Amino acid sequence: MRLMTFPRALVGALLLAPLSALAAVEQYPLQVTVEAVVPSPTGLQISPVGDWAGRVQSMRWNLATERLDPIRQQLDMKSGLGAIVAYLSSEALLTSAGNQIGLTVSVAGQELGVGAAAAAEVASATEAAASKRAAVEILAAAPVAGGYAQGNYQGNVFMMFESGTP
Repeated sequence: MRLMTFPRALVGALLLAPLSALAAVEQYPLQVTVEAVVPSPTGLQISPVGDWAGRVQSMRWNLATERLDPIRQQLDMKSGLGAIVAYLSSEALLTSAGNQIGLTVSVAGQELGVGAAAAAEVASATEAAASKRAAVEILAAAPVAGGYAQGNYQGNVFMMFESGTP
């Protein structure tokens, strides 16, 4: 009788083998690149609130005023090295074809000039040591007579922050 059960078990296993092949697991690899910057606790730290600096900021057209609305954001600043100063690395402009719109950039209420010689203090040594949240504002220049020239404008604002002992 044992001889009869062996062929049955073999036939059963062969019939179930294709079903187990249908239940095969599919795999899909996913790689995530993770980045982290841990600054010196006593060094200069500048951190945009809400990570806006990595995204395009849109100056919306205001139909009522026929001007571009300003961009208003915030950043956190901290330094154990002394006061924090800021300046523009290059002139802040929006351009479209041959047309330009100048931009005024201010941090903590201080208008930024171009170059290190034009640096403005945006946090005193005391404020910097404790950490300071500051407003960042980017304003388009007033339109000339006749308004802005039509176009799709783009530009970059390059701000530099420095801190160190005098």
